[in-house]
Amino acid sequence: MYVRLEMNSQYDLFAHDFSQTRKNAWPEFEVLLKETKKGDRVLDLGCGNGRLRQSLPVEIIRDGDYFGLDVSEKLLEVARKTFPRDHFFHKDFTTPLPFGDDNFDIVTGVASFHHILSEPEQKKFLQECCRVLKPGGTLFLTTWKLPRKHFWSNFWAGNGKNWTIPFGVEKHPRTYRNVTDKDLKKLLHRAGLSVTFCQLLRDRNYVIVGKKHNGKLF
Repeated sequence: MYVRLEMNSQYDLFAHDFSQTRKNAWPEFEVLLKETKKGDRVLDLGCGNGRLRQSLPVEIIRDGDYFGLDVSEKLLEVARKTFPRDHFFHKDFTTPLPFGDDNFDIVTGVASFHHILSEPEQKKFLQECCRVLKPGGTLFLTTWKLPRKHFWSNFWAGNGKNWTIPFGVEKHPRTYRNVTDKDLKKLLHRAGLSVTFCQLLRDRNYVIVGKKHNGKLF
């Protein structure tokens, strides 16, 4: 069973403030840019306000070849207004994806994979990513290195690998799974992907790149 992210996303409660903090590209995106080629089709799972799209030049990823999916309708409103020629879907990315097999050259999950709160559900997500990727396609994921300042509050709450970390001055709760580079490598290998890059960058984000084999995985 998938863990269900709320369709009326908690991010809708603070979408404006959150979007303001997600305007600039992360240096980690340079890893993804090295994987892109002209004419690629991109699926961005947990796209938010479409910030990643801003970093993908239209000379490479043409208008209409970027597809974003998110649970926050308010963040998607920003994305649709900013990138009217691309495609955005209001959907829980932990449920089966509304796309056919072998459909995309690149699937991304920027700071979204760690919202899936158990290993079996992570596996289901990765299977769906593999299904919609073309043979030889690229999976690009980032997860946070969770701040140690929140360790003891989560430790005493008995959350184990799942941590609650507040956002903003109003301390809106958000739940994350602590997913390290070792976890990512293990999960991608089990999903049948070949790992070509896996590093902790800026001591903030684990970044991993996986390749779908030429042929069926499952």
